[in-house]
Amino acid sequence: MTAQIRTFGMARMTVGSCANFHRKVLRSMEKATPAALHVEAQAPAYEAASKTLSSVVNRQQAFVATKAMQEADKIRDASAGVLVNVVKDYLTSPVAEKAAAAHLLYPQLSPYKGIGRHEQTKQSEEVNGMLGVLSIEANAAAATLLGIDPEIAALRKANEDFEEAADEKALEMNERMKVSDLDSQKLMDEANRLYEEIVRTVNAYAIVQPSEEIESFINQVNGYVGMYSDIAGSETSTDAPEPEPEIPETPDEETPDGEDGQPSVDDGEDDRPVVQ
Repeated sequence: MTAQIRTFGMARMTVGSCANFHRKVLRSMEKATPAALHVEAQAPAYEAASKTLSSVVNRQQAFVATKAMQEADKIRDASAGVLVNVVKDYLTSPVAEKAAAAHLLYPQLSPYKGIGRHEQTKQSEEVNGMLGVLSIEANAAAATLLGIDPEIAALRKANEDFEEAADEKALEMNERMKVSDLDSQKLMDEANRLYEEIVRTVNAYAIVQPSEEIESFINQVNGYVGMYSDIAGSETSTDAPEPEPEIPETPDEETPDGEDGQPSVDDGEDDRPVVQ
């Protein structure tokens, strides 16, 4: 009896098991080459479906940029708090010039007290406003007099770092949304459908144009079928007859039995062996 790829209950596999099965079949198909298996037409779509299915096995939940955002946020919280508190402390300075500088700055900075407890994106705009106040010429001079220029520089850099990390997170979010929008069941169904098309073609050619590559591929895939059938715990059978693939006539060879030169590989019964 000509070797045929067996059937099994593919629908019972988990997403991860299904993706792994198709990855292995795809690897075997590439080793044999789609041309040798006569599946050049199906191979690109099957490869794409297999890779897309693999991408949803473990969907990313966290973001790489989150840590950078948190670190930058801590620095700007500390910097903003120091600026307001230092200026407040100088209100009672015995040094008249410093007290005057503090009295100039404090009323303008007091609206920014406690911004470190605000939502992060809101805080970004508040920090921008605070830096705008401190960049006014008279205020900048007063800040220099109070010795808080390093804290202002730290606040500015931390806010810039936070915004840059937030932009990176937005890009990550976009990529995650693309994956989260995918329906795992539909991806499994599509990969399984394309696999079944390949199986039908390979099984047909195994009968009418057998080759070492086809036989080796069938043996390898049947090994996977047995293994993954056990994993899925499936009772396997195929009730509906499989349609015949269209195989072109081969010159200088006998025409296979069947109408219009097509191989008679389907008589209304699925004669592929079934994994029990």
